Amino acid sequence: MPDDYFTILRSPAPGVITVALTGDLDIGARDEIRESLLAAVEDAAPDEARLVVDLRGVRFIDSEAVSAILEGYLAAEAAGIGFRLAGALGIVRRVFDVIGLQHLFES
Repeated sequence: MPDDYFTILRSPAPGVITVALTGDLDIGARDEIRESLLAAVEDAAPDEARLVVDLRGVRFIDSEAVSAILEGYLAAEAAGIGFRLAGALGIVRRVFDVIGLQHLFES
């Protein structure tokens, strides 16, 4: 879903759904992030083992966007779908580390 300052792209593959987020993620992106992640969980086939949120292209993230990602995580967990974060760099990675969510990153 293109916007002036962020994009969300969902790419399903066997066993995994990847949701790539790019740009600046703040309160203006919150609802679309939440809707995209909840739809990915809802659309996940029983054989899809996990949902990966790719943060490689994210330049900025605030608490509202983190909250939307956490809602996706909780929905995936409730549905029995694995959830992982990937690709966060710099300050974006630091935000997740500081709030204690580093365990959600792929190793």
